[in-house]
Amino acid sequence: MTGKVYAKKDKWYIRLSYKDKNNEWQQKWEATGLEVKGNKKKAEAMVSGLIEKNKHLDYGENKGDGKILFAESTKQWLASKENKVARSTYEGLVIYVTKHILPYFEPKKLFLQDITPKHIKDYYEYKFRGGRCDNKSGGLNIQSIKKHSMILKQIFKDAVISEQITRNPAANVPLPKQEQLMKAVFLTGNEANKLLQAFNGHELQAMVYVTLYYGLRRSEALGLRWQAINFEENTLTINHTVVKNVTIECKDSTKSKTSMGVFELLPELKRLLLKLKDQQDENRKTFGNTYHESDYVFVWKNGNLYKPDYITRSFVKALKKNDLPHMRFHDLRHSTASILHDNGWSLKDIQDWLRHADIETTGNIYTHISEQRRQTSAKNLEKTFVI
Repeated sequence: MTGKVYAKKDKWYIRLSYKDKNNEWQQKWEATGLEVKGNKKKAEAMVSGLIEKNKHLDYGENKGDGKILFAESTKQWLASKENKVARSTYEGLVIYVTKHILPYFEPKKLFLQDITPKHIKDYYEYKFRGGRCDNKSGGLNIQSIKKHSMILKQIFKDAVISEQITRNPAANVPLPKQEQLMKAVFLTGNEANKLLQAFNGHELQAMVYVTLYYGLRRSEALGLRWQAINFEENTLTINHTVVKNVTIECKDSTKSKTSMGVFELLPELKRLLLKLKDQQDENRKTFGNTYHESDYVFVWKNGNLYKPDYITRSFVKALKKNDLPHMRFHDLRHSTASILHDNGWSLKDIQDWLRHADIETTGNIYTHISEQRRQTSAKNLEKTFVI
């Protein structure tokens, strides 16, 4: 049984959904008596009590033994998140749960209480070695599997809190071994310049240039606005993002509080952005009334904002066209860290520049950079000496 709050005629109501004796979904509405204004949290707090009060109505296939199928529990968990997280976050959860987690676990008919760490480990291995929902060859990369892991851990954590289970079976399950996983790309300064040459004249050239300097996330680059750039005081502020899972969402927030930051506007970037601003003014005259007005820095000639998934596809396509190694747009951020590392920046300075919430994240990247440099140095030493 699940419950969800709805506003009707200035009052909060709760809709309970449950399965009847014929295993068909039914609904029951309960009045809370609460006015809509200022009482949403109170209404949501009543959901669990009403579910308990009406549980005798639920005749799901797990009725009678106190157990609940993991798939059903996951559906309830997903429904409970709809109005509690940002729209883009919820849409991401829907994709991971409905396209990956449920198709794997639902046919197994495992009860929530019977899930073990091995079940979770088997799931990770399945996804890593080829369990894709799009039927393409090859498995998911480590970034995707980490997101699956985070969601599963949260599902079980919430189940522990609600006293459905006593321990979180996903808590300490390791991901597939690191050496098997796709490694992030860390460009050197020379390699980054070769990449920039490949984007000469490309519509993403300015975005790639700014991203490399400041180590921006894709959402931050898309969310950069003219109001965040002070050409008189030479500052550039990160305080807005554009993200998408299904719906494009623009918001005055970043990944975390530490992700917000004010950078010095370097001379070469100032020249680039002022030139881009002049180009937009010319485009505004050319398109006239059809120009899409916004305050965003990186837009099409007609003023329309780039879509997040376009950035990903176009970036990879440009690399392939210029015979450059495959990398993700996010690897530009990694490359910023790499170049700062090569320029002698300390771990703390790199953390501040990349706006990491904790030093551990920076340390992990630092370790990967050092390992990659060590391997490259060793390769360059091959066949140096002859006996």
